Amino acid sequence: MNLIEALKWRYATKRMTGEKIGEKELETILEAIRLAPSAYGLQPYKVIVTENKELLHEIFEKSCPQIVVQQCSHLLIFKAKKRLNEEYMEGFLAELKRSRNSTDEYIAGYRNKIYNVILNPEVNTFNWAVHQTYIALGYATFAAAQMGIDATPIEGFDAGALNRLLSLNIEDEEAVVMLTLGYRNEKEDRLAFQPKVRKPLDLLVERL
Repeated sequence: MNLIEALKWRYATKRMTGEKIGEKELETILEAIRLAPSAYGLQPYKVIVTENKELLHEIFEKSCPQIVVQQCSHLLIFKAKKRLNEEYMEGFLAELKRSRNSTDEYIAGYRNKIYNVILNPEVNTFNWAVHQTYIALGYATFAAAQMGIDATPIEGFDAGALNRLLSLNIEDEEAVVMLTLGYRNEKEDRLAFQPKVRKPLDLLVERL
C-alpha cells in the first residue's frame, strides 16, 4: 500500500484475532519509533513491548478494560520522562559527540541550548515529553498500517494502576499511551467496514 492507501485502510480496531505478527514486522515498527523526530533528538520516552498473556490480562482487569488489550498480538506501552537529569542529558551529548564526531565547542553550544529549555522553570518537562511521545506513537501507527498490521492507540486507561503494575517510579516516568498491534477480527468488529469520518480538506486546512 502507498501512504494514502495505508491511512485509508487503518482504523481504531476494536476486536482482534489474537494472531501473532512477525518478529521482523515488530522490529520494523520499533525502528520507526526509534527514527521518529523528537525535539533536540532527546527522545524523552521509552517503549515497553509485551505479548505476555498474564500481564495483558492484568492490564485489562486493573487498568484498561478494553477487550482488544487481551486480543492483540503485542501491546506497546509508551512511558514519558517526568524530568531529564544531568546523567540523561550528558549521556545524550556524549552519544551526539561520538556519532557526529563533533567538537567540544559544538557540544558545549548544544548543551547550553538544550539546558536553557529543559531547565527553564516555565517549561513543564513532563507535558513536553508527552508531546514528543505522541509523535513516536504516530510513526508506529503508520508503520504498522503500511505493513497491513492493525494498531489501536489507547488513552483511556487508569494510568496510576498501570504504573503500579509496571513498577514504574512515577517521580521519573509515567505510562501515557498504549498501542495494540495485531489483526482485525472483521466478523466481530462493528467498525471494520464503516467508512472513515474525516473533515474535507477545505474545512481542515487554511492556506495563508
